[in-house]
Amino acid sequence: MAIGIDNNPFNPGYDVLPPVLAGRDNLKNEVNRRLARTGTGEKNPTAIALIGPRGCGKTALLAWIIKKAEKKKLPVIKLTKQHVQSVEEIQKFLISQVDTKSWLEGLTLGGELKDPFVQLASFKGEYKWGAEATPGDKSRFLESLLAVASTKGLAILIDEAHDMSPEVGHIFYDAAQSAALNNPIMLVIAGTPDLESVLERSHATFVERMNTKRIGRLSWDDTSRALIEPFGNNVTFDDNAKFSILSRTQGYPYFIQHWGSALWDALVRKGVTHVGDEEMKEARKTFDQARHELYNRRLHELDGEGMLAPVAEIAFRIGENGKPSRSDFMAITQKMAYTRDRWEAEEKLLHTGFIWQEGIGNWQFGIPSLATHVRKEAVSMVLDRIKEENALLSFRRIRSYFKLEPLLPTSYLEKNLRTVLKETNQEKLVEKHLAAFSRMGLLVPDPDMSKEHMVLTAPLLTEAVIAEADRLEAKPENEPIQEPTLQSRNEPDDYTPRM
Repeated sequence: MAIGIDNNPFNPGYDVLPPVLAGRDNLKNEVNRRLARTGTGEKNPTAIALIGPRGCGKTALLAWIIKKAEKKKLPVIKLTKQHVQSVEEIQKFLISQVDTKSWLEGLTLGGELKDPFVQLASFKGEYKWGAEATPGDKSRFLESLLAVASTKGLAILIDEAHDMSPEVGHIFYDAAQSAALNNPIMLVIAGTPDLESVLERSHATFVERMNTKRIGRLSWDDTSRALIEPFGNNVTFDDNAKFSILSRTQGYPYFIQHWGSALWDALVRKGVTHVGDEEMKEARKTFDQARHELYNRRLHELDGEGMLAPVAEIAFRIGENGKPSRSDFMAITQKMAYTRDRWEAEEKLLHTGFIWQEGIGNWQFGIPSLATHVRKEAVSMVLDRIKEENALLSFRRIRSYFKLEPLLPTSYLEKNLRTVLKETNQEKLVEKHLAAFSRMGLLVPDPDMSKEHMVLTAPLLTEAVIAEADRLEAKPENEPIQEPTLQSRNEPDDYTPRM
């Protein structure tokens, strides 16, 4: 294929099928077998769950499944976040996908509903539950809908399944499993790493039999296929440039697509068909910008969820070239649980994909090098906010009052902290500063002590913030602050390829 400005096959995005869906071979073979058997009427109630961080290709796999199902002329119903907010929304969407007339004829006898518990009334083409309908009634009704829809076999796909509440999931998944016992239905659900926890809380019976597939980063060979093959035989790669590019993708599918798109455009601009150091450097500028934007989106998401301080603390704890572990996961959820339910804390952390368990005992960063970005950017973000509150002096006093204990922070009586802060000659601002530190997640009530005790949740982050404040204050006024370049700020933690 000729390299042109209008035929770039790479389209970076979370919901786009890449030009080469490399890896996942065992999964694709299994799905192909299930699709074929479902199309011939075979029944299999076991659901397939695709679980992994954003950007690892779960939605792309769903797009691939749809494409394969269409080739086999197997009907597909795909539900997304907007369809799974309530049982009523699921019902409404399923009705739009089913032959409603024949379905209603199957439910009624002489104009009356056969099941007195499932009472529906027609209003402007929509069907609503009767006032006395129970969760069991709703589940049976959805089961009947799925049965009608699967007369010729059916693939049901749910994207962002983590957004389906446990209450809704309990009704829908039980209906889907019951329908699949007697009808040829294949159910595939996809979600971020918190999906397992959400499913457990749904208490749906199918969860115990669910076939879980963890969708993480690609191997070195699969990364090479995904990036190099779409260029075809007309484009050649310098060995050093190729190794450098593949290393910098870190096997992360979202990065692979960005690198491919940037390289393709660089070749078009230069009018060449060989990727060497110059082409790599030009493409890297585009890639670095895209990666920087992604990191900032994730960073502000953490901040908006009140998770910036605990995530930054664990990033400092793991270190520049460290690898996360289960103890890190437990430590960060413990810190988050100071201000919320422990279960909620775990789900929120897993949802971000900051760290997750790719396999038994194998914990990974969901987004490569995000920890490096968090370590560098969280410090300035926290320091800026402290300065906005005119609370730097108070923060220094708080820091001096606590002993640095990353795993077991010491707690202190809140009244003692107030006394310490009053010594800063900012007595009128004590309450304001304490509230500000609490909003930032730096200082919160100690759940293991009385409510009168406070705990410093991020001592390593605190030390880094104070060190940065000291550095800035020590600089001569006429000396400009040298910010790290975009390239160095986004440098991956390591370039070691996964073989």
